[in-house]
Amino acid sequence: MSAPRPAVPRSCPRAPRAPRALHAKARPRRPHDPRRPRRPSAPLLAAAAGALLLASLASACIERGYPLAGSGQVELRADVAGPLFAADTLDEAGKPVLPRQSPWSTAVSLKLTEANEPAYGGYVEVRAVPSEALALHPAGDDQEVGASCGTKDGAFRCTAGTQGYARFTAASEGDWSGEARIVVSWADRTEELPITVLPAGLPEDATNFALIAGGLGDSDRVLATYVPLRCTIGPLPDDLGATWRPGAIRAREARVRASPPLNAPGVVEHAPVIIESLHSEAALSLTPDCRERTSRLRVLLGATGESPPFILCFSDLGGEVKIAVSSGQKALDPIPSLTVDPEPRLLRVRALRSVVAAGTPGDLFEVSAYNAERVRIAVPVDLTVGDDQVIALGEASVTLRGEDSEATIIQGVAVAPGTTTLRVTPRLLASPECSSEPITVTRKPEPEADTETETEPEPEPGAGGGGSP
Repeated sequence: MSAPRPAVPRSCPRAPRAPRALHAKARPRRPHDPRRPRRPSAPLLAAAAGALLLASLASACIERGYPLAGSGQVELRADVAGPLFAADTLDEAGKPVLPRQSPWSTAVSLKLTEANEPAYGGYVEVRAVPSEALALHPAGDDQEVGASCGTKDGAFRCTAGTQGYARFTAASEGDWSGEARIVVSWADRTEELPITVLPAGLPEDATNFALIAGGLGDSDRVLATYVPLRCTIGPLPDDLGATWRPGAIRAREARVRASPPLNAPGVVEHAPVIIESLHSEAALSLTPDCRERTSRLRVLLGATGESPPFILCFSDLGGEVKIAVSSGQKALDPIPSLTVDPEPRLLRVRALRSVVAAGTPGDLFEVSAYNAERVRIAVPVDLTVGDDQVIALGEASVTLRGEDSEATIIQGVAVAPGTTTLRVTPRLLASPECSSEPITVTRKPEPEADTETETEPEPEPGAGGGGSP
């Protein structure tokens, strides 16, 4: 059997009544001397003393409630059935930065009973394990009559109301994530409620997680614009310009999207997504001109599961660019990859010979393209000559060789006398057009004549001559 429970609620002891005044006949009144001050009557003094005693007793009222006995029972239930989400970023005071992904808090209900009856006034202590996982707060006005939860003597205590219930709130207020527990203690017993705290971001069962970038086509390729391309027939200049051209940086608008799990449609809103460039010649920005660039960007998904637009920025050096995208328990795998063509800065077209005889085949031109760092790069180009009746080329287009091989040599055949140049343009584009020095084709030399004198053949014996004497 359990120990008898004190009557609940307890009340303050009643103040003693003021003593009655003596009967008028028991003590005759003495006439009042006007020279002496009148004293308060006995009833007034008794009333004042009683009020003072009542005030002192009120300040020493016995607190409502009693510790739940070991035979008592406690049931716990969280309003949020699924996991909570940790904070993604904290301010200087260590508080979560809003807006943030929800749910990040849940109300928890306690039901206290003794002998299958509501334990009205019974109290228990509550704590979170580990302590940094969850913060416990009173539930405010969401309590039944007589119930309360709050900090008392350094511990969080919940007292049951008239029906044996009490409520409090457990909230994730840091960036801690993992498996936490709400532990309720009374007498020598405990009861636990597990609560999962996920890192801020998408849960594992979110779907359709993707990076969507515009202006790439089906090949995920960023093409060269050829806007800064210049022509030369001579040596390379010392400076070909900055690799990130102010006001002319190649850029593509992008977004991240995801679909929530069917059982939790609201978890995508405010879910943070981290986008990171894994290539030195690619960056991220929030402005179309890419003036302010970073290698790592954080965006929040909206209610529909789509992020605001951001900008992918590419330098003129190009390369195979990888963009890592992750959110909570989700990460894009394989990592999205883009091919960024280098932006050529200089196209050099050089004639290897100035004069060639008609009918002579061979190496006629050298063509090379260079990037902003004066490194030879591979660029597809189209080839034409000013007069194809003078020189015939062996091919109409070619991809120029990069730094890892010899310069590209263009072969042709001198067809007929005349003068012409080689014209080179980026493949399928009409400009810019770069021309070589002119090559003159001369007539094919005539074969030299035989200058030796022909001798008359000697007559055969017996042929011709005079008759007999």
